[in-house]
Amino acid sequence: MLGIVAALFCTLIVAGLCSYFFKLDLKWYVELNKPIFLVSGGWFTVFVAASYLSSILAISRLVEFKHIFPSMIFFAILGFCSVMFVMSFFYFKNIIAGLVFITLSLAMAYTLFVRFLLKDVKIAVEFLPAFLFYVYCFLCIMSIAMNN
Repeated sequence: MLGIVAALFCTLIVAGLCSYFFKLDLKWYVELNKPIFLVSGGWFTVFVAASYLSSILAISRLVEFKHIFPSMIFFAILGFCSVMFVMSFFYFKNIIAGLVFITLSLAMAYTLFVRFLLKDVKIAVEFLPAFLFYVYCFLCIMSIAMNN
């Protein structure tokens, strides 16, 4: 139970901060040249929810098995970079800063995924949707940065 509480707490902090900084300027966003593989807002919400659930499962298992260090440091950096991505891309409308932070987020997600593969495949499978979400977001933002 402690693992689930810790995971929910960490995820809610990141989700809350991302929601706070998500200020979509519709005129600016519509004018961006976006890739054809960018999904609609409804599907993107499903992907975000799956990513959060995946992270919650992985964090709760880490706490349950007392494998907190250094994985939780990587999760903290991942959360920080995710918030900074939303703030830089959507709040400040800075595509390059957004690309930098989504790249750092992907690097942390990759680090966690490889670490989980080496330590506990069950955690890696639980974290796979979150990792794939960061890969997808990176490809979307990279495409936006290249086309704008």
